[in-house]
Amino acid sequence: MLPPVVKTITVPCPPERAFDLFTRDIAKWWPLDKNSVSAMSGHVARDILLDPQLGGEIHEIDHQGNQLLWGSFAAFSRPERLVINWHINRPANEATIVEVLFTKSGENTEVTLSHSGWETLGDQAETTRNGYNAGWVYVFTDCFQAACN
Repeated sequence: MLPPVVKTITVPCPPERAFDLFTRDIAKWWPLDKNSVSAMSGHVARDILLDPQLGGEIHEIDHQGNQLLWGSFAAFSRPERLVINWHINRPANEATIVEVLFTKSGENTEVTLSHSGWETLGDQAETTRNGYNAGWVYVFTDCFQAACN
């Protein structure tokens, strides 16, 4: 069993703002030019649509205007925690789990992203985990953190 990918950052805003930025405002900070299904084929996605509630889905609007399902919320507890069944560019039965915790720390918020469940990917588990370990550095610790500043 592979360990989860875990990334923790501290952002200079209250948990409510960090949570809303991560969810409702995801299209403002997610690097659609580098981290999307469209980007995998050399294009830039148009948008991300997110239904911010339990069971709500996350869709990429690809470069041609098609909706591509990235995952759905298995937990949505504003402003403390969200859990996503994450299966971007994969069938739902191959979903991994992305959990994000938002913890007040003085005037700031500590945000911890944990990505687990690699065993659902079989032979591709280790390679995929390694890709996400590097990818979350850019998407989460660089792009999301910069959006919070």
